[in-house]
Amino acid sequence: MFRIIFTTTILSFASAPAFAQIADPMPSDTAGTGYIGATALLSSDYLGAANETVTALPYLSFENIKGFDLFGTALSYRAIEAGTGEGFGKWSLRAGPTVSYQRGRDSSDSVNLIGFDDVDASILAGGYIRTTIGPVGLRLDAAQDFAGGHDGLTVDASIGTFYRVGNFAIQPSATVSWGSGAHNDSFFSVTNAQAASSGLTTYDAGAGIYGYSLGIVSWVEIKDQYAISLIGSYRWFTDEAEDSPILNASDGSKNGLFAGLSVSRKFDSNKW
Repeated sequence: MFRIIFTTTILSFASAPAFAQIADPMPSDTAGTGYIGATALLSSDYLGAANETVTALPYLSFENIKGFDLFGTALSYRAIEAGTGEGFGKWSLRAGPTVSYQRGRDSSDSVNLIGFDDVDASILAGGYIRTTIGPVGLRLDAAQDFAGGHDGLTVDASIGTFYRVGNFAIQPSATVSWGSGAHNDSFFSVTNAQAASSGLTTYDAGAGIYGYSLGIVSWVEIKDQYAISLIGSYRWFTDEAEDSPILNASDGSKNGLFAGLSVSRKFDSNKW
């Protein structure tokens, strides 16, 4: 089932799995470039939901504006940079702090969540390390919620590659997602009281891997001023998540889909 909503928030990738950004998110020849425009997104209503929502949003991303990068809902800083570059015969290393947003879950999102407490949105602070060796890239992200959402720690480990021909580029990746006990408990557990209210069986999700995902980031530049980008991801919930009664309910799912199509215009902060 699909629902179409329109909103003005910039949190365009709030429910998307992490992507292995083994190359810079948008093609640019100099530091301080970015893209602003509009995007249409398809995403699950919450972690483990079968229903998807189509959302129209403004789009903003930028690369290396005074060391800062913005992609989706993650803002990062390049505290460490080393290497000879990206591509065949080259290597690179980048690391630094990150701050990101993660959407929560309302009990009103599903008839099967009656009696559940809402999971508030989370603000996660942590760090990342990204390296490329020839055409292969590896990335590790770790972050802790400090805003009182799920109150947990998340870790994403990704591997991918990058290919560019002219103005077209594509970046496939694979990601393993791990959650602490607080994170997994917030989204996948069912307490005795919640089971009595909802009719679901009790379940206690512990710390561990909760999902694997395959993602793709692709874009094409038009006349060096505009870009059309496609972002997609398919996630399999596993281990600590797959046996959750929430995912096995009538409107739950052990798989999650995310897709985004954006049209944007390039800007150069060096000219400001």
